[in-house]
Formats: sequence, structure tokens, C-alpha cells
Amino acid sequence: MWSSEVHDTLRIYVARCGPEPRAVLVVTDGNGLFGLAVSTVGLMQLPRLVPSLLVVGIGYPSAHMLADTVALRNRDLTPTASAAFAGSGGADAFLRFIRAELTPWVERHHLGGPAESIYFGHSLGGLFGTYVMLSEPSSFDHYIIGSPSLWWDHYWIFDYEAEQALRRSDLAAKVFVGIGGDETDEGRRREGRGLPDGHPLKPVRTHLDMVADLGRFNRALRGRHYPTLELADAVFPGEFHVTVPGTVLTHGLRQVFNT
Repeated sequence: MWSSEVHDTLRIYVARCGPEPRAVLVVTDGNGLFGLAVSTVGLMQLPRLVPSLLVVGIGYPSAHMLADTVALRNRDLTPTASAAFAGSGGADAFLRFIRAELTPWVERHHLGGPAESIYFGHSLGGLFGTYVMLSEPSSFDHYIIGSPSLWWDHYWIFDYEAEQALRRSDLAAKVFVGIGGDETDEGRRREGRGLPDGHPLKPVRTHLDMVADLGRFNRALRGRHYPTLELADAVFPGEFHVTVPGTVLTHGLRQVFNT
């Protein structure tokens, strides 16, 4: 699908999981997480933990797997342009694509009308979901956010949250946030110990504790005492950054459908 907002062609994955879908599950990083999402939904439907869903993944036609999408996801899933990542900061354009181009197309070709919407994103996709939840919360009815990269651009999202809090008295959003218990500084080094020195995914010396970051962010949100914000969070012991997405999605969907 060509996007006049992103000025690029995106690959859209669609799976109808059951007849007459009750809701749409929108998944970023579709090259890596679409299959996981479809399989998770299918398993959860066996005991009827979730109803019929339409799963829509957003990915890239030039990539075969998630590792091939690094530059593109830096472009689309980040809210600010960081000097450390060329071409980054396109989250606003990406959100406009979802709202103005993708959603009408899905409703027209696969649903025949509007349906309840659920967002699922992990890592930078979690950062994107966090940004959308703060800036345009009505974009989705539910947010499932996995291991958000709150460290982006020197923790810019913390300042943004504080600025938004000065402008609003409520945050009408239903959010589930999950992270692996081993996404600490020490844990991420154990996760990457099998990678050779110099590998782009090998943890650098900079200290990064994503579990502590998420805890601080959630405490700030809860401290606002927004009347209609529904925020649930969980830390999953023993899980790394790359092993936790399916667990977050499972628990998030159970939260959405109260199962």
C-alpha cells in the first residue's frame, strides 16, 4: 500500500481469525510479529478466550524478517528525530497513515464498517504506542504495549508526558503494558552474550534498565489520577526483550476481553 503520509510503500498483512470479526488487532513490526500475533490469537480462540478478530500487520515489502527493518522502523516508530539515528522521527506521519489511509481501507475491504480497535507494539513499537496513547488516545480503543523503548532520544517521552499532563485533566485510554523481568542492564547483557563483539545488537556500555524506566513512567502516569485512564502493567520474570512479546500479547488480550 502506497502511503502519501509516509511517502513510501508499506506491506499490509491481513488475517481473518474467525467469522465476523468483533475487533481489529493492529500490529506494528509486521515482518516479525504478524505471524506471532496470528498464532497467539488462534491458540487463545480454542478455549474462547478471545472472539473473532481481524489481525492487521504493518510491515515493509523490502524486508523478509524483522532484522531487515531496522532503518525503516527507526523512521516510522519514533516521535523525534535523533541525531544518532538518521531519518528518525516519523511517528506523526505513520499515525496519520494508520488513521487516514489504513483504517478506512481495512473497514472498506475487510470489515464493512468500524470495529473496536486494539494496538499491539513491542520495543520501538511500544514507544510508538506510548506516544500515540499520550498524544491521540482516541486512535485506538485499547493499547497493548510491550517493552517500550522509553530511552529514545535521551528519555524524551518523560518530558512529553509531563507537558501533556499540564494540558489535560484526563487521559481516556485503556492500556496494558508488559516487560520482561530480565530487561534490566544486567539481563540484557546476558541476553546478548552469544553475540560477537562489534555486532550491532551487542549491548553497549551505556547503562540501560528498561524495567526501572517503565516503572518510573507508570508511576508518573498513575500519579496524575486521570479519571478514565485504565492502566494495567506486569513484569514477567525470566523473560528477555526478545522472548517476552508473545507473553505480553497474551496477557494484553486477556485484559482487553476480561478473560
